Amino acid sequence: MVKSDATLRMYLQYYEKEINLTKLAEKAYQEASIRSSVPVQNIQVYVKPEDGRAYYVVNGGFQSFVNLWDSDRDIYDSELSGEINWLNGTTHRLIFEYRGHQCDCDSIIDRVVEKFTNIHSDKKMHEIEIYIRQEHEAAYYVIDGRHTGSVSMFA
Repeated sequence: MVKSDATLRMYLQYYEKEINLTKLAEKAYQEASIRSSVPVQNIQVYVKPEDGRAYYVVNGGFQSFVNLWDSDRDIYDSELSGEINWLNGTTHRLIFEYRGHQCDCDSIIDRVVEKFTNIHSDKKMHEIEIYIRQEHEAAYYVIDGRHTGSVSMFA
C-alpha cells in the first residue's frame, strides 16, 4: 500500500444509501471482540451491500456478520468513532463483493494515491475522501477538498 500521512475517509454509496466504511470495520471488530472466544488477531470484513451485510472472519475461523442497514443497529446512530484501535498489531482487510467480483480497500486506496501523485507529483495530500459506487464499479475521490477524479474498483 502506498504510504500517505493524509486523513482518509471511505464511504460506500449503494443506490440511495451511504455508509462510512471505517465505522463499519470498527463495528465488525467490536462485535467480533465480544463474540469471539479468543482475542482478535486477524479480521477480514466482506461487504455485500446486496445482502445488506458485512460478513467477517476472525483468526481464520470464527465467522459472523453485522447488518449494514438495520435501523436498530445502524452505525449512523451509534457512538462509533471511526477510529479503530487495532490491539496487538491486529491484521485486517476490508473486501467488497459485488456481482461475483471481489476488490479490497487497500487496492482502491493505492490506485487513488498513485493516480493523484502521477498528476500532482509536487503536491502533498492532507485529506482523502473516497466514495465507492459499486453499481458504477468505480471509486470517486476528493483530495484536499478540490482535486477530484475516479479509479476503477477492479483494476
